[in-house]
Amino acid sequence: MGLIAAGLLAIGFYAFICVRIVQQQTIKMVETFGKYSRTLEPGLNFIFVPFQNVAGEVDLRITEVKSEVNIKTIDNVFVDLPVNIQLRVNPARANDAFYRLTNPPQQISTWVLNTIRAISSGMTLEDMFKDRNQIVNKVAEELAEKLSDYGFLLEAVLIDQPGVSKTVQESFNRVVAAKRSAEAAEQEGKAEKIRLVAVAEAEAQAQRERAKGLADARKTLAEGIAASMQEFEKHGVSAAESINMLTEINRIDALREIGKHGNTILVDMASNHGIALNLPKVN
Repeated sequence: MGLIAAGLLAIGFYAFICVRIVQQQTIKMVETFGKYSRTLEPGLNFIFVPFQNVAGEVDLRITEVKSEVNIKTIDNVFVDLPVNIQLRVNPARANDAFYRLTNPPQQISTWVLNTIRAISSGMTLEDMFKDRNQIVNKVAEELAEKLSDYGFLLEAVLIDQPGVSKTVQESFNRVVAAKRSAEAAEQEGKAEKIRLVAVAEAEAQAQRERAKGLADARKTLAEGIAASMQEFEKHGVSAAESINMLTEINRIDALREIGKHGNTILVDMASNHGIALNLPKVN
């Protein structure tokens, strides 16, 4: 009985030291004679001591790798770009994530740095602020495949607003302000051009209307003179006498109109003596 009890006690002790409990969202790597053999899932597990041992634990939860990448844009501005990479271990390839990388956060940060520098080398500072999604998409595209080879799944790439020195910010603001001023001046020039064209077109239209009015007036005058001469001819007055009479009437009407303004020196060149008159104002 003593031997049986001792045997049961030994078996119980061996079973106890072989028990391994794995927490939720974690897995453990088991090595047999120093070589990876299997993975322990969450819950109660057993290994064969001393032939097997737990080499380490892998966290399956999403982890965040933070980096701040200092890059130089194509317009020679140095920018600090905060980058957060969210990733998790692929349970099916957990052994690659555990064994192939000695320091995953540091090595992944290096990949991020090199990838972003390659992408941003052809971008200006303005592009960095306006189109960060382009960087995010390219980083995600290039990193996803590389991380997959090492047993990681890329969940998200988050890039915060680029950070530049105060001097660079002020210079950038001045450049933007100058660009906006140039655009405003161009628009003002276009508006002034439109205004001048409209004024010129209106003036041309007015000239056409005045010319048409003058032509109509001359036509009416000619028609009136022709009608008057026809009336004179009906009463036996010749064409020459009619013209002289109409001319004299026009001269007298002109003198009467001029006399309305007063204090006018009038030289009557139509008379034989070239009489000069000082006409008083007519009330």
